[in-house]
This record gives sequence, C-alpha cells and structure tokens, in this order.
Amino acid sequence: MGAIWITGASGAIGSALAHTLREAGRPLVLTGRDAGALAQIAQSLGNQAGIFPADLCEPGAAADVLAQAVEQVGPIDGFAHCIGSTLIRPLHLTSDSDLEQVLRVNFFSAAWALKAFIALQLKQQTTASAVLVGSLVARAGFPNHEAIAAAKAAVAALSESSAATYAERGIRVNCVHPGLTISKLSARLTGSPEAVARNAKSNPMGLVGEGKDTAAVIAFLLSDAARWVTGQQISVDGGHAVLHPLPKA
Repeated sequence: MGAIWITGASGAIGSALAHTLREAGRPLVLTGRDAGALAQIAQSLGNQAGIFPADLCEPGAAADVLAQAVEQVGPIDGFAHCIGSTLIRPLHLTSDSDLEQVLRVNFFSAAWALKAFIALQLKQQTTASAVLVGSLVARAGFPNHEAIAAAKAAVAALSESSAATYAERGIRVNCVHPGLTISKLSARLTGSPEAVARNAKSNPMGLVGEGKDTAAVIAFLLSDAARWVTGQQISVDGGHAVLHPLPKA
C-alpha cells in the first residue's frame, strides 16, 4: 500500500485527514506553503510523515514535489487536494486580479496537482484514488460567492471528467463538497461561539462542520472499501445544498 499525498495539509480538513489516515497506518506525504505549520503537523503525527513545502499555485511545483516524495518516501497511490481560499464579494465588486487569484488557488492548483498525480500513476501502472475538495457554494446559489463558486464548480467538473478518462486505468477520482467548516479560512463566520451558533441556524441539521467531518469521507474514498466509487460529487454539509426545511412556527 502506497503513501497518500495531502495538499493543503495544515488546513482544517487537510490536518484532520492526516490524523485520520495516520491512525489507519497509512504513510503520508504532506504539502503546503507554510513549512513551519507542516512541521507542527508532522510532529503531532509522531514525525511519521514526509513534509514537502511548496506553492502548488505555481506551474510545475506539483510534479517537482511528487518526484522528491517518491524518491524519499516510496510509491504514492492516494491523493487528497485540500487547498482552497474564499472570497465573499458580489461579482461587480470583484476585481480582475481577485478573480484570477481565486481561480489560481482553487482550480489551477487542483488541475496541476491532479495532472502530476495521474502522470505518476500512469508511470507506476498502479491503481489509485484521488479526491478533490469542492464547496457547498458550487452546488447551490449563495449571494456574493460568484468567484469562489465558479472556481469550485470547475474543480468539480475536473474531477468528473478525469474520473471518466482514467476509470479503465484503475484511477478513481471523486470530489467532496463541504459546507461551512470551522477553520482559519472561515474565521469571519466561525471565529466565535456566537458566530458559529448564528450560522448553524441556517443549516438543516443546525450544525457547522469541523475538519474531521469532511476528512472522514475523504478517508473512505481513498480506501479500498471505496474501490467501486468514482466520478462522484459528495456533499458533506448537513444537507444544506439540497434540503429546505419548513419555517419553524
């Protein structure tokens, strides 16, 4: 069983996934822009993970990371792309540079990393699993989310088409779509107990997510238990994208 490459490994979902997979005994390769944060994650895992800092928003960076990781850690047959950003702003107030940056961080990083991972699998001639992280806002319309919704919708389309292309090669590709999750990225909406409680009211289950919620689904999709699951878009959002509870009296 090969190692699993987690990008955005110091974020809420990426770090939770690292702990989940480490408990299951999987070798790990962790990538993120902040070398210090990666080192802290690795230490919390008992220094049982390889860390490879890089900015995957740059072309060629993902391929370089994988080449180094395979040399140092060995075969890699799992990949979870947990990199992301957000932008809550109406389209007419979104600058061209902000729009380009959101696409680069969310879509282009996913495309370049998935491309490098698939190229590695074709070279190794092994079965493999990749999971990309989309967003609730790519599946349901929320005001002022045009840029990030479009970028995450592109991630979803990338995963589905790639799943079709490489299914016969034994490479599975799926996408998970978290709802609002407590993290540094969402601190504006989840930075205090009061803010969490306020935002939970709009969720059908009355909850705001934690990194471990999405990590559990990703871990399943990366496992052999999901060997017949590919091309799927899976929401982890308390039903927020599709459920519309009746108003309370």
